[in-house]
Amino acid sequence: MNLNMNKCDVIIPVYNAPEWVKLCIYALIQNTPKEYLNKIYLLDDNSGNYTKNCLNNLKQKYSSMIQIETNKQNLGFVKNVNKGLKLSIKDKNADCILLLNTDCLVSKNTIPKLMAHIEKDNNIGLICPISSNAANLTLEMFEGFSYTQMDELLEKKFSGMSFDACTVVGNCLMITKKCIEKVGFLDEIYGMGYGEETDYHFKTLDKGLKAKVAIDTYVFHKAEVSFGTSKLKQERLSKNRKIFFNRWGKEYDKCYQQYKKNDPVEYIKRNITENDKKITVSTLFYLPDIHQNAGGCHMVSDMINYMVINGYSANILYHNIVNYKEIMVFNPIHIKMIDHVEVNQIVSTIWASVYPAYQIALDKKIPLINFVQGYEPYFENANIYGLVELSYKLSDSILTISNYLSNKLKNIFGYSSKIIPNAIHYDLLHHVNVNKEVRTITLILRGSDMKGDFILMDLAKLINNRCKNLTLNIVHMNPYIEFPIFSNSAIDVNLIKGPLERAKIHELLQQSDIYVDASINEGFGLTALEAMAAGCVPVTSNSFGILEYMNDSKNGFIINEVNDVEKYYSKIKELLEDKELLKNMREEGRKTSQFYDYDNNVEKYIKYFESIDNSFICEKNITEQEDSIIRIRTLANKKDSKAKKIAYRMNRIIPKSIKEKIKKIITSLYNLYQH
Repeated sequence: MNLNMNKCDVIIPVYNAPEWVKLCIYALIQNTPKEYLNKIYLLDDNSGNYTKNCLNNLKQKYSSMIQIETNKQNLGFVKNVNKGLKLSIKDKNADCILLLNTDCLVSKNTIPKLMAHIEKDNNIGLICPISSNAANLTLEMFEGFSYTQMDELLEKKFSGMSFDACTVVGNCLMITKKCIEKVGFLDEIYGMGYGEETDYHFKTLDKGLKAKVAIDTYVFHKAEVSFGTSKLKQERLSKNRKIFFNRWGKEYDKCYQQYKKNDPVEYIKRNITENDKKITVSTLFYLPDIHQNAGGCHMVSDMINYMVINGYSANILYHNIVNYKEIMVFNPIHIKMIDHVEVNQIVSTIWASVYPAYQIALDKKIPLINFVQGYEPYFENANIYGLVELSYKLSDSILTISNYLSNKLKNIFGYSSKIIPNAIHYDLLHHVNVNKEVRTITLILRGSDMKGDFILMDLAKLINNRCKNLTLNIVHMNPYIEFPIFSNSAIDVNLIKGPLERAKIHELLQQSDIYVDASINEGFGLTALEAMAAGCVPVTSNSFGILEYMNDSKNGFIINEVNDVEKYYSKIKELLEDKELLKNMREEGRKTSQFYDYDNNVEKYIKYFESIDNSFICEKNITEQEDSIIRIRTLANKKDSKAKKIAYRMNRIIPKSIKEKIKKIITSLYNLYQH
């Protein structure tokens, strides 16, 4: 690639949505060679404290590369972008500028590829890529593809190709300094945004420069994360469309007629074959139900997001998506498509998913990895203990998230496992609450005996009886729960119905002084670690996985007498009365939590999955399974009530659509044992 051009500045207008800002910056830095980047301008348009906190963390992490500009009042999108353009113009170290929305994620070499098009034709003033959501330049991700796989496909098929654009799209738009010198800045008559880049497009053409779309480059764009309600959007669209067509109506119609004859998206579709759309995945996670109220789902989708951004091919195989509100930068694969998927390895995500995953592994002759996020023999009051044990036996490799889980699997069942600790979004969370007068305690009732809800209810009542001048937040998942009578007017009790989006939980933790977790069993205990990052001191039960990072009396308190509510209360009282202790524990918690940043873990995941190939497949330990195989083979035919209950429980946990698969699994296991 010709390196005659200088570096590129990146302008990112920010208005809230910090979870997108974080990923946007991460993708930009991971996927752009350093020699191409000059400065990244984060233009904060008077966002909330949660977002400002994230921006400061990103600045600290990436140092001089990032420059934050904060508006004291909301300027709106167009004025904010113009502010960034003017800052970039003053800097003589970049020949072009990339306008990038916070909810837009670049792929590998997006910037170098766009710059290469400009190098080939120095009359190009504007150029943008194809996107997952970009008006007339939208190409939706194919089923089973991630956005980086889409980029790889377009680069392979259409390397170096660009088309005249009818209207460039501003979510990822490269502008040359030469273009800005001739055309000027965006017209601020378009106010908060919409239509300003199209207006600029026709001004660029009017000055004799070209506006192009690069069809060898693909980016992910969510759209609308910062612009408010659809009603406001429609009002703004209507007003701005009128302004635009009064100016450029004739020119647009002429351009559009020509564009229809040479539509870049239609050209791509005509030249993409069904074979090109074939689903090929290196690592496929089998997650039957993607649900907002399941921490394991968040862990899996986060892991895949980060791997995808880094160019690794991973995806989810699912049956149902239920109220899931978090980010996924890939198009998950429905179970009905499994026969059409080419995959190198499959990963089960809970014990019940091992059985269908095992059958898929047999059919495709690929390794089965068991991703163990909790000590599952204890689940369902241990009624499924034997079935969980068998799930370990069926696995070619086991991945765990804590030393506690790894030791359990080794000491109880004799299985070795790879440990990659759980991770958090440190940049979103890190916050030190400096307001010493704020006294807030947060409890999260997760609707499970094993999570210690009964202890937390006692604790809430105790706080009501004994405390004053504090706020008690109680997040609860059960809509039918009956709370204690909170009669103390000297405390504020906030009953918050869950499940909450993680951004809301993060904000809640940042506003809190103390987080209490009374779980009886935790594979890792992610929320307590998130609390540390947020500047909130955890008081936790001695619940196994918590010990991965908890240091008693240093970064939090560990309660060994897990059923003694007075022990929890005494530590809360100590923290409320000793501000210096609270301050010191916050600082220690910050140091601890920084180690578990997702940015530090993604490479470990990729290396682990890359280390496992078909040569890893073992004999599934069939000779060690006699009792378990016979038991599962005959379970449904037994008449005793215990066996019936277990069979019923297994049927209830495993989706109906794969019961036939389960029968095949049982038959396969039995036949293997017999022979």
